[in-house]
Amino acid sequence: MTIDTLRDVTHVMDRLSPGQNEMLDLWSDRLQEFLHVTVEQGGPAAIRAKNWLNGVWLGHPLHPALTDVALGAWWTGSFLDLVGVKRTADAAITLGVLSVVPTALSGAADWADTSDEQRRTGLVHALLNSAGLVCMIGSLFARRAERRGAGVCLSMVGLGFSSFSAYLGGHMVFAMGTNVNREAFEPTVDEFQVVASAAALEPGKIVGAEVNVEGTKVPLVLYRKGPSIMALSGRCTHWGGPLAEGKLVAADCVECPWHGSQFSLADGSVRQGPASAAAHVFEARINDGNVEVRRRG
Repeated sequence: MTIDTLRDVTHVMDRLSPGQNEMLDLWSDRLQEFLHVTVEQGGPAAIRAKNWLNGVWLGHPLHPALTDVALGAWWTGSFLDLVGVKRTADAAITLGVLSVVPTALSGAADWADTSDEQRRTGLVHALLNSAGLVCMIGSLFARRAERRGAGVCLSMVGLGFSSFSAYLGGHMVFAMGTNVNREAFEPTVDEFQVVASAAALEPGKIVGAEVNVEGTKVPLVLYRKGPSIMALSGRCTHWGGPLAEGKLVAADCVECPWHGSQFSLADGSVRQGPASAAAHVFEARINDGNVEVRRRG
């Protein structure tokens, strides 16, 4: 395969027609609606499960870590097939198939809160993975039926589907910024700076503000609770939603208006996904009637 051919294959999403994109959007709408309804009807237990799958407990998206298990096992099995280590190759293929369940669930949890081009690419990513999984399951049945040649061929085809799907998954992250921490490149506020008048902060209400660092504006959300003031980065780490336009929820948390991620105003920790990375926290004080902040830690 020449380099030009490889580029044509890897840019397949850029070559879709408007009609094909509309079809993917239609399927995505229906599938996302199903996922959202499932979580809503599942109540608190379903929300906790989705938080776990989003990687809230890990502080990092869970899906990328799990994909390495399935793909690594299948690549290992294919290499072992080539050198004739049959039983170990079969075990590796089986491990990959079993690991697909949590991998697919975590991927679906992340994909449920995507939109536009990322959502279309994610759907194709899932369809390719599904094709690869079907081939791998067929390979296991063929191996058990003593049709090893067919089993090896099926696993190689499945590995091809899954490897191309893995490329699309990486493209979603590194080229499209899907699930990248939206605060990762915010400049640090090392010294206290004035961001608002203390009189403008009403107790029990969140207020938006911003601090200017060498020409870069860093959004903030402020919350006055009694004599103290809490300050948090105003950009949701999941998709960059404006937290100051969100709402205050239980236990001094602010909820993003875009996908419902919730952050503790006290320490920036994620209380509800799909965000998994904590928000930056700022020290806040009142000096001469003004609110001053600087990045904590």
